[in-house]
Amino acid sequence: MALDLNAAISLLLPLRGTTQTDLKRVDKGTGPLSFTRATTATRLNPDTNLIESVASGDLREDGRQYLNRLLYSEDFSQAAWTKTNIAVSNDSVPGPNGKIGAAQTLTAAAANGTCLQALVDISRARYGSIYLQRKTGSGTIQITLDGGSTWTTVAVTAAWTRLGAGQTLANPSFGVRIVTSGDAVYAWGGQVNDGSSATRYRKSAASPAYAPLGVLIEGQRTNLLLWSRDMTNAAWAKTNMTAALDQTGEDGGANSASSLLATAIDATCLQALTQASNPFSGSISIKRLIGAGAVSITLDGGATWIDVTASLSASVWYRALKEDQTLANPSFGIKMAVSGDKVAVDYSGVEQGAFASSRIPTTSAAVTRNADILSFPISGNISEGAFTLMFDYVRHYLYPTSFPNNSPVTIGTYATNSYIGFGGYQNLAINLLVAFAGIWDVAASFNQTMVLDVSCALALRMAADKKTFNLVKDGILDSTTPVSPNAKSANWSGATAYIGCNDGGTSSDQRIHVKKLLLFNRALTDAEMIAITA
Repeated sequence: MALDLNAAISLLLPLRGTTQTDLKRVDKGTGPLSFTRATTATRLNPDTNLIESVASGDLREDGRQYLNRLLYSEDFSQAAWTKTNIAVSNDSVPGPNGKIGAAQTLTAAAANGTCLQALVDISRARYGSIYLQRKTGSGTIQITLDGGSTWTTVAVTAAWTRLGAGQTLANPSFGVRIVTSGDAVYAWGGQVNDGSSATRYRKSAASPAYAPLGVLIEGQRTNLLLWSRDMTNAAWAKTNMTAALDQTGEDGGANSASSLLATAIDATCLQALTQASNPFSGSISIKRLIGAGAVSITLDGGATWIDVTASLSASVWYRALKEDQTLANPSFGIKMAVSGDKVAVDYSGVEQGAFASSRIPTTSAAVTRNADILSFPISGNISEGAFTLMFDYVRHYLYPTSFPNNSPVTIGTYATNSYIGFGGYQNLAINLLVAFAGIWDVAASFNQTMVLDVSCALALRMAADKKTFNLVKDGILDSTTPVSPNAKSANWSGATAYIGCNDGGTSSDQRIHVKKLLLFNRALTDAEMIAITA
């Protein structure tokens, strides 16, 4: 159904741009969004895929969500697709999109003809899919996601069918095998997406199809390590290892990152810190230069090692993490098991917290990045009666605590128990990730699974009594029965609504990407909430 958004929306955040002034009000309200961060910070530029610095006070449109990792998803004649005993020709049949000439023909010139595209990436869950239609012959047609180690036979008919298979693996190689010589199929729309099932098809060309993850909102953090990019400094204790500042870093700068060469077995490079016992998280970006031996990282000076060997390649930086380890005096670093092996390393960090945040470069002293605080005034934006809030975001950590300590959206004042919290947390009692909404120190859990690092669209509808509400997640209405906690007060206090933090950022440690916020000064219908979150 179509929504009259111009009539309903009080606040719209496409959240695309680099500064506060890029956020445009589209309707009613007393003032613009407010964003502050008193320090510089880093982001992963969605277009260049490089780490770069962002000035204080500027939003960080950060990171990529890959929609289709393949190149030339509709042109199998391109060199990105490796053809063995398969001929590619253009055809005039309608493709699945209804366009004449959109599809191509793949014809087997010999038995077991293949058309494959190999990708270089870390291990993750993926799904490969392609639209196929039988042209001639009746032999077996198969697809693979691991370069032919595993073949999945698919049912190709005289009608277009989207066929696929999923696996968790590094360096996927996706494509088709036509088993019988002379058989031919029409092909269109190859795709490899992250996740365990096929997502909506996105066309790609010379680059993968991607979109920015959104605007990055984080709590305040300090990188305690010194010389985070320069392992040649004496702050890093090297055993059977030599270091040089001679690598092109994740920022694209020449000689901005280090190399580490193992001169004997079990070579180590460590930096010890003097800190009281707390949860700490360590991180470092690694890329292979020479060899294939085991590589591990530690946060406790080598008492325990985390093997990251399977995730390393020569062409893709891998950010190795050891998160949420409670200890005193952490000692972070890397070990190479094989003499003569060499790696590039960049942007190391140790932070006090349960997860690693964005990169915080340091030299001779620890560096603090202040919290990102995005807010808007309640007055003139949220009515004293019914309203609906839609929030599209990606969450990267779920605190195992009760509502509302880390709500992605907080309206009102948490300190006086006069607020609405909106987002997600881990319900340990039922061992389930849930979406939730709550009012005035009373939480209501909705049995909707929250998936970390995956975009999620939530809609919260508040009734005029300001205590009865419903929730929709990704187009699914949680329940037809409204939830109605006992209110402590007839009204919430405070003048500000915060996105990604509570009470101005003082009581929260978030790491989320915000894509969109829609605010309606009325209670939307079930159908409308489903439509805006589907």
